[in-house]
Amino acid sequence: MEYVKGMPYFCQTDEKIKSYPYLDADVKCDILIVGGGIDGAIANYYLSKKYDVVLVDRAKLGYGCTSCATALLEYQLDDFASDLLKVMSEQEIVMAYQMGLSAFDKIEDFISKHGNHCHFLRRPTFLFTNSIFSKKDIEEEYDFRKKHNFDCFLFTENDNPFPFPIKAGIYCENGGCELNPYLFTRQMIDGANNQDRIFEHTAIVSIKNVRGGIEATTNYGYKIYCKKVLFAGGFNFELFDNKNLCERFITYSIVTSPCDYSWKGKALIHDATSPYHYLRTLPDGRIIFGGEDIPFTWQTPIDEKVANKKYEALEKDFFTLFPDLKDKVKIDYKFCGAFGTTTNNLGLIGQSEEENILLFISCGANGIINAMKGIEIIEDILEGKSNKLEKLFLPTRE
Repeated sequence: MEYVKGMPYFCQTDEKIKSYPYLDADVKCDILIVGGGIDGAIANYYLSKKYDVVLVDRAKLGYGCTSCATALLEYQLDDFASDLLKVMSEQEIVMAYQMGLSAFDKIEDFISKHGNHCHFLRRPTFLFTNSIFSKKDIEEEYDFRKKHNFDCFLFTENDNPFPFPIKAGIYCENGGCELNPYLFTRQMIDGANNQDRIFEHTAIVSIKNVRGGIEATTNYGYKIYCKKVLFAGGFNFELFDNKNLCERFITYSIVTSPCDYSWKGKALIHDATSPYHYLRTLPDGRIIFGGEDIPFTWQTPIDEKVANKKYEALEKDFFTLFPDLKDKVKIDYKFCGAFGTTTNNLGLIGQSEEENILLFISCGANGIINAMKGIEIIEDILEGKSNKLEKLFLPTRE
């Protein structure tokens, strides 16, 4: 089953990438992490400080859905607060927004220790609409944020500083950050304490409870004996008999050729109109533009004809937004990949329905933020402590 298709921009790098071996012997450990994308890398980095951890990935580390992430990191969630109030309390929404801001600080702390090899930058964010039908939603979201003392400013068509038309938009000076998700994943992996316990091209084909813990079997027949399994395998649910642990979608992205073009603060831009789009600048002067999401099911692989139509739609919408770039840039990269979402836009992080199996699936547009803060939930579970965010991320929640 394909979860990624095309040529992901972020994997095209001149950085020297370390290779890891495949597992060729039986091993024992405290925790087995299944999945070497951004979720598994974050979990491995922090857990390997305290536990004997083995990390395995069925392919090359960071080459799954992580490679297709656009890494527009914002403290806001996918839905407006007014919609989230159907499934969360006002206090919980505020807590989730604050969690996002806290995650930026945590990423910055990691960068300060290990160097900025993933093009991390703090950025403003701009959530806008050019539809009269969505203008009220933007205004209500702005009122919610101001009520709870989040730093933001409301622009309208009368004072719009951006080079495209809007009806209303929320600008947050310190609302986000950006990075290269593939290089960030590799930094997390290479900076972990268990370098001799990380394995590529090692798939887990079965997991069963045995006396004292879990026995996991690899595609080569080797056994990993552990006390806990942390599933961080993204949206590949084969180990769970393809049971849909969350609602899955395919999102599509295009990347332009380098161009001398920008906008206010090089803000991370999110169009709230349906179908929504998102875009940001890249370090080499390109612009990445994505969206056009459609449902994904395990019975149906990513369809190339559908993907090509989506890329055409994205290109059309991009040049509608920036008509002056029509004859100045071309599209150099096109790719798509799976992502998941939940009713409250937060990940599935915590104890699963299965004994000794923890889930670490960071869903939604805020996946990286979910993972950076969600690992604190896992740490507390392992230490028998409570965590105020645990309820919001509980895998067994409705």
